[in-house]
Amino acid sequence: MYSLGWRVFRDEFSRCVPAERRRRSVVVGVLVAIASAVVLVGVGLVTPWPDLGSAAGLVGVVMLALAVGVLGAALVPLRPTGPDGARLYWSGAMTQARDGVEQYFRRGGAPTIDPADRDDVLRDAAVIRAGMVPEVYRGLLLLVVVVLGTVAVVLLEVPARIVLWVALIAVVRTVTNVIRLGRVERARALAELLPDAPPRAASTSVRPGRPGTRSGSKLGLPGEDG
Repeated sequence: MYSLGWRVFRDEFSRCVPAERRRRSVVVGVLVAIASAVVLVGVGLVTPWPDLGSAAGLVGVVMLALAVGVLGAALVPLRPTGPDGARLYWSGAMTQARDGVEQYFRRGGAPTIDPADRDDVLRDAAVIRAGMVPEVYRGLLLLVVVVLGTVAVVLLEVPARIVLWVALIAVVRTVTNVIRLGRVERARALAELLPDAPPRAASTSVRPGRPGTRSGSKLGLPGEDG
């Protein structure tokens, strides 16, 4: 499931995350990194920390500024777009399908999809995919933050406990989202193999009495058979 989900992420990334939002994310990240570096250097000039007189301290400042910049890029709203090109707003519907469809996206073996649910599976799978691809991208950025932050805290000799917590959360969340993408794609592919679902017949009420008789009550008249 992980490899399938990763393939979906790579194939759908450019469509699900608008190019304009990606460019804005990069610009924000660069500006935040520069601002962070300026602040760290300013602090180092008036206080003993960070130590700007050593190579390790300078590299640590650069790594920490880059980590903050990537974090700023990850916080930029990506405004994912759905299959029809409309903007998606964050809600539970972006990660969870309706009750009748969610059963096909759960863990386990390949699901047997009811032909009557084919269209619902295809529709919900497309929405979930469009909503989760940006989340995987944001999780990858957080992993970069963790790597840069780990190097920084080691070089700058500061407590690294918070970095370890962020690393654990980022890894678990990203892997979980990629696996979820794989399960959704598996169900979508199986549903796509099914023929179009026939239209559901409208329910009709059966009228009492013999076939061909008019509905409603009828009063018996004298001389008529009952």
